Amino acid sequence: MDLNNENILHVKNSDVEYLQFKELLKYADKLQHAYSLKPLQFSDKNDKASINYEKICKTLDIDSNQIIKSAQKHTDIVKDITEYTTEKFEFVDGFITNRKNIPLVTKYADCTPIILYDKMKNVIGNVHSGWRGTLQRISAKAVKMMIEKYNCNPADIIVCIGPCIKQCHFQVEEDFIAKFKQEFGNVEKYYKTGEIVEGKQKYYFDTTNLIIDYLTEIGINRENIFDSNICSVCNVANMSSYRAEKEKADRNMNIVMLK
Repeated sequence: MDLNNENILHVKNSDVEYLQFKELLKYADKLQHAYSLKPLQFSDKNDKASINYEKICKTLDIDSNQIIKSAQKHTDIVKDITEYTTEKFEFVDGFITNRKNIPLVTKYADCTPIILYDKMKNVIGNVHSGWRGTLQRISAKAVKMMIEKYNCNPADIIVCIGPCIKQCHFQVEEDFIAKFKQEFGNVEKYYKTGEIVEGKQKYYFDTTNLIIDYLTEIGINRENIFDSNICSVCNVANMSSYRAEKEKADRNMNIVMLK
């Protein structure tokens, strides 16, 4: 399936396929990025993951031996990477850096991938925002860290939201809605009432627009936010989806690096 759209370029290169944001390609002399697609998969349980890293990194002209990644425990913790390290960060779900040639990697099967790029200060971020991370505003915390560590101006930061489970498939129950009401107050505009299943009211929640709204509240310009508009469940033929594949789901990889 062709996933090209207004914001996304679908690149097909032999057995390596990936997505890139057209907005970030304007700065291709300064950074490299990609969101991987099937058949390449990257879960820790996949014995071909290291080979797959080599394949996609070779295509992107990235040194796969320099990759920074974490275990991703659905936290709100963001790490500033100041030098290459072999440490596998156990409780980290986002990275920022201003260092060149250090690829930042996060992995996905429905959660929201977010790339941040300050085009003036040349600082990047790569954030894994599952619903728990979204509830804890991890992407906003990454932006605030960019401001604190590198004196970034939020008006200069580009935000790219990759493929994730969209409202059409993100079915939740009242306890989920209650958590978001407690944190954000009135969240009615972010969900639609669905069917009643086995006596339980179902809802369909829109995490993407919630993220967009709280990023604009801290100074990100709306015109600098680019959504892939791709649902991982709708496009399970191209990408991993826990909602669609359950325990069989592997992981896609989101990578960004300064040149």
